Amino acid sequence: MQQITNMKKIVGFGDSFVYGSELQREGHSWVSQCAEKLEVGYETTSVPGCGNENISMQILTYFANNPKKNTLAVINWTWGARWDFYVPGKEQWTTLGLSCVPSKLAPLVGLEEATKILEFYNKYPGHSTLWDKFRSLQTIHSTQQFLKLHNIPSVQTYMDSEIWDTKWHAPDYIRTLQDLTKEPLQTFEGESFLDWSYTNKFEVTQPWLHPLEDAHNAACELWIDVYRQALASMPS
Repeated sequence: MQQITNMKKIVGFGDSFVYGSELQREGHSWVSQCAEKLEVGYETTSVPGCGNENISMQILTYFANNPKKNTLAVINWTWGARWDFYVPGKEQWTTLGLSCVPSKLAPLVGLEEATKILEFYNKYPGHSTLWDKFRSLQTIHSTQQFLKLHNIPSVQTYMDSEIWDTKWHAPDYIRTLQDLTKEPLQTFEGESFLDWSYTNKFEVTQPWLHPLEDAHNAACELWIDVYRQALASMPS
């Protein structure tokens, strides 16, 4: 945690993009940089590779154990195809994704069971945009309501624009949730962090698709005034 010069702080919630994976100074994401320049405290509970259920759990857990006052929550929602999966008996969550392989799950359930789980995922939730949308939108909406109920200011961005697409896989119940969740969300000049990094020709790693220092430095400049204003608007 950075040295705190006043009571206010920023807490980053999300996956590897908020965490700052593969940076030379690991963990020094644009969110961390902004907190440092604004001279406020900084923490992150971000989990590389996680899904939106995990991000919601990060937020709920953090504010169950820490003061809600004087804290700006910076949230970057992730791809809907990531599915946070609870392993009974191991008392542990793991995340399934389109690039997940049996060896990732094998230490938890054994190779045979891991293969079966991934066969199910790849056949059903992993290839159902409708399922992805419904799970993610419910999760995001409930978390936004929690933040609103407790007057916790937040700056929210997202990686997966498909979750809010209204042309495909968008029956009435999806459109209702889209309307309920979209208003608080902001973008990187109309794009996700990754797409914005590509547009600006910033360096992105392969195969993990992590924008590097030039992208995070520029993102800090993009967001610092937004965070400054959010912190300044907090009641004393």
